[in-house]
Amino acid sequence: MNVEAHLRQQHARALLDAVHPLRCGDLPEPLLQRARHSALGRRHLARAAVRNAPEVFAPDHERWQPWLDDEPWLQWPQARVHTFTQMLGAIALGPALRMIVERNTVLFVRGVLGVDNWRRAQGMNPWPGAAPDVIRQMGDAVLQRCGRDTQALSDAVYERGKIEFLGHAERRHASLAARLALAYAQAPTRAKGECWLPAAAVPALLVEQQTLDAEASLAIAEGTLQ
Repeated sequence: MNVEAHLRQQHARALLDAVHPLRCGDLPEPLLQRARHSALGRRHLARAAVRNAPEVFAPDHERWQPWLDDEPWLQWPQARVHTFTQMLGAIALGPALRMIVERNTVLFVRGVLGVDNWRRAQGMNPWPGAAPDVIRQMGDAVLQRCGRDTQALSDAVYERGKIEFLGHAERRHASLAARLALAYAQAPTRAKGECWLPAAAVPALLVEQQTLDAEASLAIAEGTLQ
């Protein structure tokens, strides 16, 4: 296999791995995982994905190559996109989360978000200066609406993260947003103009993630060599 063919195959595999299972025909999870690990199964999943979004699911590496350096999520599997999306939602809700002082509420929300996302939301301020009060108010409205409903809060944080991530992709190019939308079972009908985070926030977080990934890869390589 020549280099060009190998790159195309890599790209097609990465794109398929990023697609949400519901975009591949809604297969049961055990069957989906089996399909992902066989050539025949992957062809079936790819055909289903092509039917779902023919304008996006094109295995041409060159089409996406110009964005790969700045948009590392193009090579992330769907589970990793989910994790990053949840983190974005938590950070966007940060101004409201930092206003919580009642211990039981803190423990509840931290349990839903996860310790890492809770800490990021508490310690990070992506806005220049103080976060706008309107952002805090909208976040507080989300928290009030969800109350002590674990699933409702988790879904609301994830939905906010989707809007932020898709808004970032839309600002770069419509094709990027269309491709990112495939990672979600259902994407928000509108994302552009509805973001809470400043435009520079998601690119900065992606750069940070690239640095962490490089450090992790180096650590693994050094450990293997030793």
